[in-house]
Amino acid sequence: MVNKSIDCVFCENKSVCFNELTPQELSEINKNKVEISYKKDETIIKQNSFASNIFFIKKGLVKIYLESKDRDLIIEIGGKSKMLGLTSLNHTKYYKFSVVAIEDVVLCQINIEIINKIMLTNQYFNNQVISNLNTTIEKILNKLFCISHKQLQGRLADALICFSDEIYNNNKFTLGVSRKDLADITNMATENVVRILKEFNDKKIIKLAGKNIEIINYVELKKLSS
Repeated sequence: MVNKSIDCVFCENKSVCFNELTPQELSEINKNKVEISYKKDETIIKQNSFASNIFFIKKGLVKIYLESKDRDLIIEIGGKSKMLGLTSLNHTKYYKFSVVAIEDVVLCQINIEIINKIMLTNQYFNNQVISNLNTTIEKILNKLFCISHKQLQGRLADALICFSDEIYNNNKFTLGVSRKDLADITNMATENVVRILKEFNDKKIIKLAGKNIEIINYVELKKLSS
């Protein structure tokens, strides 16, 4: 659903990247963006579709994942202030991933050509976009290391720490993803996710009640993750 959006010049919820823009550049962005709401489970980006926009999340959570014939691999859970589609800047015409809302989401959709144009003329903006992209790449590399080198308990511990520290900023949270999604995040079978969550609960590392999770022994969880 398309919303009535705030003028970018006056918006207080801008990405750090956009703080480097002049009022004129912000005005140009404003002319080429639209604010859209997505309901839970709606697709925002479809893998291999034409990359015509960059997205900035103002509210809600999404899962960013690679689709394959055998199974999906969730590479990141993105929340407020996350920019989507940066890997499609300058060098590729298609999105290499899919994005689905895991709760109601509000985001700004910005024409990719405008971003490319401003990057050529505003070095400070260009640097911030590259820094943002590097952070995304670093997270993907960490994900690859986790699923290829860590034992099953370590993978799940890593995911729970990520939810606590980076997404919910709290040791108590209601998990917005399913057990199947947790399996796709950690590259595990769903039954292993269920079994290890129970183990963590029995050992009083976490307190589990349905989708509600409380990390009780963060030190032990961190030890399992390392």
